[in-house]
Amino acid sequence: MMAIECQDVTVFYGQRVALWGVTCEIPSGCLAAIVGPNGAGKSTLLRALVGLVPIRRGQIRLLGEVPERARRRVSYMPQRERVDWDFPLTVLDVVLMGRYGHLKPFRRPQPQDYERAWEALRRVGLDPLARRQLGELSVGQQQRVFLARALAQDAELYLMDEPFAGIDAATERVVLETLVELRQAGKTVVVVHHDLHVVASHFEWVVLLNLRVVAAGPAEEVLTASRLEQAYGGHSALLGEVARRVAAYRDIAGRGR
Repeated sequence: MMAIECQDVTVFYGQRVALWGVTCEIPSGCLAAIVGPNGAGKSTLLRALVGLVPIRRGQIRLLGEVPERARRRVSYMPQRERVDWDFPLTVLDVVLMGRYGHLKPFRRPQPQDYERAWEALRRVGLDPLARRQLGELSVGQQQRVFLARALAQDAELYLMDEPFAGIDAATERVVLETLVELRQAGKTVVVVHHDLHVVASHFEWVVLLNLRVVAAGPAEEVLTASRLEQAYGGHSALLGEVARRVAAYRDIAGRGR
């Protein structure tokens, strides 16, 4: 089954085209990246998937259902810039939000919800900071909090918008390890990312976007010099190096099987 199916998805911001005729699929149980130049519509695509921006035309299916029906099975992690870091919430408060979709109407979190929240905090190494105010944390720690909130939701499909932006090397390792663990557990993880070298070495499925889909499929088929040139334009030396790294990485992985 496909985790994500987009057919002719088009989004406008006022009179400006943000996405045009986007058609692509992402299979279940994979680690996928959405890449492309600045302004390509990567974040817009994620927001359209979860209904945060209206689509002008087209169809979206998540886990075989319309987005409204799949909402409880989908976890969305926004960009840092879209979060009010001054809002007076503790780390544990934020992570518990991941459990709200599991609660019955007008019910407070139950002991099992707190247990899931603490487990998620331990997985990202933030359980000692559970009572701290969110705004007091570093950028890397804040990203870990929102990763923990996603983990607490126990979703089937994870959509993450720039989870690596502005973080330190230690947090990057934690995030990457967590994404791989989710994939190994049969979850689908879709990440907007800008570092093509990281995508080449860690992600198996890629959607290459520039308002429209340039290519979508296995990383070794998408991250070629010609397709990267088509999406990004110049910088041919860098794009050629990325393509060479993809080919080398896939060759090593293939010999290891």
